Amino acid sequence: MLSPFRTIREIAESHAVGPGHDAVSSMACFVSRRLVSRDPDLGRTGPVCPFARRGVASGGIRIANCTAGPDAEECIAGIMDEVRSEFIAWGESSGIDPMLRAFVVTFSALDGEADCAMIERVQKRLKPEFVDCGLMIGQFYPGCEEGGIRNPQFRPLDAPVISLAVRYMALADAPFMLDDARYQAAFSARYGVAGEREMQIARQSRSAAAA
Repeated sequence: MLSPFRTIREIAESHAVGPGHDAVSSMACFVSRRLVSRDPDLGRTGPVCPFARRGVASGGIRIANCTAGPDAEECIAGIMDEVRSEFIAWGESSGIDPMLRAFVVTFSALDGEADCAMIERVQKRLKPEFVDCGLMIGQFYPGCEEGGIRNPQFRPLDAPVISLAVRYMALADAPFMLDDARYQAAFSARYGVAGEREMQIARQSRSAAAA
């Protein structure tokens, strides 16, 4: 149900065919082109993802496909729990900077609004456990409305394939911690005073935007 994780280069050099390969290839292009690019609507300088270019080059970003279908929400949640454990175990022996590591799981059998909503539910359900481990789990899919940190009108998660991505938490994730005390505690435990400072800055920015 879950294919092996492969680097962007391995996917590009593969001669495989079928829906699963199409899904990982589309997401590999999104990562290696869209996420490394600059966009005037981003709200800051630099690429959409500051770690993507080096993550691709180092082999730290790896993609696999899951064939679970629309009625397999519980199964997908279980698979992503296993992916979390695999990601941590792989990273410990990879020799790659933690900030350059990410696992992306595409779902070639999912399509349409109902399936996107299901992936949103899985992401929200699993996020507390991932954050407790110092990880982030993010949803990507066509038409994803979640806005960027600096520009709420920017859509960084609008991707060609329904996917879930796992990576290590970064200081820049402070704005995503504000709505849950459990997230804030995990963030503070990981980053200490620097984390508290970043969350305070994020609170002030949110207040200013709402004024």
